[in-house]
Amino acid sequence: MKKLVPFALIWAFFCSIVMVGQASAKTENVATILQVTKDAMVYVDASTESNVSGHVTNGSFVLATPLNEEWVHIQMSQLEGYVEATALTVVTPEKALVAKKGGTNLFTYPSPNAQKAGQLYENSMLFVYGTAPGGWSYVQYGHQYGYAATNTLKKPTAIKKQVDAPNGAMIHLTASPSGEVLGTLANKTIVQQYTIVAGWAYVEAGEQKGYIKASELTDLTIIDNKVYNKGVAVAKGAKKRVALTFDDGPDAKVTPQILAILKKHNVKATFFMVGKNASSNAKIVEQVYKEGHEIGNHTWNHPKLTSLSKASVKQEVDRTSNAIYDAIGQYPTVFRPPYGATNDQVRSVITVPSILWSIDTLDWKHRNADKILTYVKASVKDGSIILMHDIHQTTANGLENVILYLQKQGYECVTVSDILH
Repeated sequence: MKKLVPFALIWAFFCSIVMVGQASAKTENVATILQVTKDAMVYVDASTESNVSGHVTNGSFVLATPLNEEWVHIQMSQLEGYVEATALTVVTPEKALVAKKGGTNLFTYPSPNAQKAGQLYENSMLFVYGTAPGGWSYVQYGHQYGYAATNTLKKPTAIKKQVDAPNGAMIHLTASPSGEVLGTLANKTIVQQYTIVAGWAYVEAGEQKGYIKASELTDLTIIDNKVYNKGVAVAKGAKKRVALTFDDGPDAKVTPQILAILKKHNVKATFFMVGKNASSNAKIVEQVYKEGHEIGNHTWNHPKLTSLSKASVKQEVDRTSNAIYDAIGQYPTVFRPPYGATNDQVRSVITVPSILWSIDTLDWKHRNADKILTYVKASVKDGSIILMHDIHQTTANGLENVILYLQKQGYECVTVSDILH
């Protein structure tokens, strides 16, 4: 979860922020988010002899500006004043996307009855500083701070892109041409793109981060066209990992059953989707994404790519990527060639890792729920990538026994991208 920085480092943290601000020709102290570590009085002035204007409770979050090593000026909804620095700690935020269709509300307190602090648009990038009881997260978007329902948020996935703007791309704090300008990304800069909202892409390149026009980005010619058929083994003593993968869906009947089983056992998987199925089952694509699973590209019509022209391969791949993007606002992060058929020409088109498998359960052939586990038992080891299909009822019927066996043997089921690192 969130990392808490000891008090001894808080002042150094503040000073580094102020120095950066001064280097940018900003003379005002810079405010940041801190968490309250113990109930504390809020004073009108920076002195315990001054009047008390209120109090803050352990676990709450405040917008804070340093005064000196002993006192911090804090600001909350309807409360402002000074708190002793020993009652506060720095929190390292985590990224999150607004996953709820139509966006979600930002509140001043962790309650749906609290005053609204703003509206957060779908696919907006947020920074989550911590959680509050009742299913709430304290978040930041631009200069907006407050509480959002945790179940409306999702961890983002990054893809590499390249700046394609001869004069560079201006970085904005928010997804708007009127958003505060933070700097410029030079042409050809390689960035990590996390989301696109209203034509704006949230990107990071080293210390530079913010929103640029999505039209100022382009795909890299090649990002990672390597072919993988197993994951990286963990260090000695760490928990062993396997990747469950499902091809050819989503299926209107079987895929939801598989998702329910994965959720029951707190397991994550990777779904390699056929584009025409993703297009006709967009709601299921969205469900897969919202429940934290990885989505991969498995072409539009499931052809043998090595028998196609380069232009046809690209069409199969791009059409599927666009269908997935239309459903979730994100492009697929991995690719699996149908039948495992790939060559140099195919790989020259693919800009994400190509994933094969180390265990073929042959569920597509025998259609026998019990045999799936037999194949897994015979070959599974740390780093295995297991091939199944979410279009067969027998696969759904046999999945729970596979998961129970793997967990009993000490395996953690993770996504393909997780197992590659």
